[in-house]
Amino acid sequence: MQIDFENAPLFERRGLMLDISRNRVPTTAWLKTLIDALAHLRYNELQLYTEHTFAYRAHQAVWGDASPMTAPEIREIDRYCADRGIELVTNQNSFGHMERWLKYPQYEHLAECPDGFEHPDGRWRQFGSTLYPDDASIRFLDTLYTELLPNFQSTVMNVGGDEPWELGKGRSADRVLDDGKHRVYLDFMKQVFTLAEKHGQQAQFWADIILERPDLVSELPKSVTPVIWGYEADSPFEEQCKTIADAGFANNFYVAPGAGNWNSFGGRLDVARANITLAAQAGHANQAKGLLLTAWGDNGHHQPWPTLFPGLILAAYAAHGESIDDTQLAKVIDQLFYPKSPAGHGKALCALGHIDQMLPQPSPPNSFLHSVLFANNSDFHDHRALTDYDEVEAALAALNALRANGLDPEIQLGIDLNRFAAERCLDLTTTHSRNALKKRFTHLWRQRSREGGLAESLQAFNYKT
Repeated sequence: MQIDFENAPLFERRGLMLDISRNRVPTTAWLKTLIDALAHLRYNELQLYTEHTFAYRAHQAVWGDASPMTAPEIREIDRYCADRGIELVTNQNSFGHMERWLKYPQYEHLAECPDGFEHPDGRWRQFGSTLYPDDASIRFLDTLYTELLPNFQSTVMNVGGDEPWELGKGRSADRVLDDGKHRVYLDFMKQVFTLAEKHGQQAQFWADIILERPDLVSELPKSVTPVIWGYEADSPFEEQCKTIADAGFANNFYVAPGAGNWNSFGGRLDVARANITLAAQAGHANQAKGLLLTAWGDNGHHQPWPTLFPGLILAAYAAHGESIDDTQLAKVIDQLFYPKSPAGHGKALCALGHIDQMLPQPSPPNSFLHSVLFANNSDFHDHRALTDYDEVEAALAALNALRANGLDPEIQLGIDLNRFAAERCLDLTTTHSRNALKKRFTHLWRQRSREGGLAESLQAFNYKT
């Protein structure tokens, strides 16, 4: 099914960034199904967000339990994408979010805080997550790039660079005290950009840190592509796009809204729609080169795969300056993903995507019911205090109305996970029903995702009451 948009695309590049590092790595067969959908929706870029899920030959300790993408698999997917007019862009985070590496003794010497650090959320993290910005880290990255990059035809690479949480709190403290965090950050990222260029790559990077100091944006090399991310209905895309464009990056930056489905069992459809629309409008008004929809898997990637479908379609329409309502969205979901099944999957997904909007959020981008289901006893009571029984009962009634025969089992799982959480709030759940959900979650995970990461994701179901 080819989508017939009324307008020409607003963006030269229309991409999806899929997180394959937070436990869930798709099977090759399912990844190809998603790529086919991207082609029908006229996407022309795909990134597989990678921290540790590429099978680097010398680093099996890091990926051994992760069921990573291998070099032959990357080359196979690269060819599959190219045959459908899609560029598989390399993605390897190269500064923050390196905890999957730095927790091992053989990599501690690369860490800013090898003995752990206090995360901005107030919790102590046992291992570092950010590389210490020095030449040793650059040499380490050089070895990774040398092995990874030849598997891609693309000459574009997303080097990450977002959220180096503990920068300046450890080994670089004196430098940060003297020069400031953002100067230390920029100096290291310039080294990363130079390294990418050495390997024949044009670097993309997440622009969140540099946008904290708009006066430094003009110091970025003009060959790099800033990617502005934001995942809420009020994300400051307009202001940030203007800052980036005015610094000389018009026609060479991306906006990156979110699919709104992570930390949720059904997706935050209302937020995703507003967020994607806002990003597309601000990006187009400020001459962005690309729109990159992001689909993350924070905290265990518990969301069923179909929760990605609404955001994927909304972003495709927004990239063409168009919008569709829920009725049209449901129809496209059925036609694109369930062409041999009776209609109804899309309608159920859209209805499921509105459940989170009926309840308060503990903190964005978390959904109330996702947080409640996995909360230990003390946190559970804190979350439940945010709402009242009437709101939860209304959400439960809406979920019960969605229970129907013949749905994609993963959509049904999303409904039942939300239902279980609502019932927990109303003191209606049992240990047996929790165990039954774990069993179904395990079975369905294995249909479209690899084994690696499953055991870690299942740990969330073992909360203490």
